[in-house]
Amino acid sequence: MSVSVYMELKKSSAGITAFPLCLSFAKNTITASTSSFDVATISSEIAQFESNDMISTFDVQEGDDTGIELDDANIITEQFHQKVEKGQIYKDKNLLALVMKYYAVREKCQYLVNKSCPRRFTNECMDERCTWRLKASSLRASNIFQVTKYNSVHSCLNDKRFCSQKQVVSAFVAVVVQDKLVDPQTIYTSIDIQRDIQKAYGMDLSYMQVWRSKEKAIQLLRGIPSGQYKKIPTYLYMLEYVNPGSVTRLHTEVDGSFLYAFIAIYASIGGWIYCRPTVVVDGSFLKSTYRGTILTASTQDVEGQMLPLAYVIVDLENDASWEWFFVQFRETYRQREGICIVSDMHDGIWRETSIVYPEVPHCACMFHLWNNIKTNFRKSQKQIKELYFALARAYTVEEFNRHMAELEAIDSRVKTYLMDIGYDKLSRAHFKANRTMTMTSNIAESVNATNKHARDLPVVNLLDFMTTLIQK
Repeated sequence: MSVSVYMELKKSSAGITAFPLCLSFAKNTITASTSSFDVATISSEIAQFESNDMISTFDVQEGDDTGIELDDANIITEQFHQKVEKGQIYKDKNLLALVMKYYAVREKCQYLVNKSCPRRFTNECMDERCTWRLKASSLRASNIFQVTKYNSVHSCLNDKRFCSQKQVVSAFVAVVVQDKLVDPQTIYTSIDIQRDIQKAYGMDLSYMQVWRSKEKAIQLLRGIPSGQYKKIPTYLYMLEYVNPGSVTRLHTEVDGSFLYAFIAIYASIGGWIYCRPTVVVDGSFLKSTYRGTILTASTQDVEGQMLPLAYVIVDLENDASWEWFFVQFRETYRQREGICIVSDMHDGIWRETSIVYPEVPHCACMFHLWNNIKTNFRKSQKQIKELYFALARAYTVEEFNRHMAELEAIDSRVKTYLMDIGYDKLSRAHFKANRTMTMTSNIAESVNATNKHARDLPVVNLLDFMTTLIQK
């Protein structure tokens, strides 16, 4: 029924309001018209109904586009659409602009954008006397644009428009190459982009054009880097919601600036009791726009399979960030009998573990310690290499002392250096806990190698990569 009939029925029978009112909108041309019924005869109740703006009217202006039927099938969404015609409807102005840039590349010509605003988009040929022209306008004040005029024939000379490709800008090239940048492990250099664009479109791009295009393509895929930090609270909330029992922590400055983000997935927390009580910690720098560092803690099960326990994004690898990391780790995983910590020779790790875990033994990765020996004792390094690894792996104190005596005979300075570090930090025979076979921080280095390319990603994408890595 029409709205007028419904209002008349409501006037005579108030009970009709107990039934639902369904309004149907037909895709017909809307024309300005006057009501066919006498408003004076409608009751004051209906007049009040209208006065409350529950029913609103509008005027159709001359030349409006309300007579156009919109169908999803008629709206162009393909960014590489080739044939431009009058009357075509595009998803938005940006898509139409991209299609025109693709036209310029394909036809090896250029044009001028005469007008570009939320309601109008006009292109003209470089030659003012040329008849080539495109005009488009938005439909019904929406984002949808329709081509209202298009003259595809050029009346100018070729040399006027067949010159350097002004329209081969970063926006177009970014759309072309973005699919090849989806996987962070894919190596797709600026030279590769230059070669592919030249081969596909015959265009020679400068290095700066290629660099801007690649940056814009990455932005299209991953968003604006600064906006990623605003998404961290939402991401952590959803992570806990999807993985009940997981632990997340976010630490910020007083002004809300990001400092640290800690994540421990429930799968890792539950699996900890079935693994060796040896925790290997390490940090690795990030390569995204705002840099930073990712700190990780990992362990191994009885079969030697790696299990990342926790990971943290911090602004810098220093004493404050390591202390915050170990505090969160201790609150999450509690204390466990026989636990020990293995790391490289980073001073911040050694200082903060002695504060947060004063009762837990801490040993050094024998390869990192060997690198320090090579740097400090270059002349004798070749002679003492085998002896150093032999004494580090020795199972008894007697075997350790025998190798140490041989090493002292070659270079006594090395013995003094190792004594200052502490035999219990490097020797399996002197260590206070069961170190099992974990003599190095190789499992942490393996985690760093796995996320090597992901460290180029913005912060939320990196956190999600690490979460997915653990859940595989």
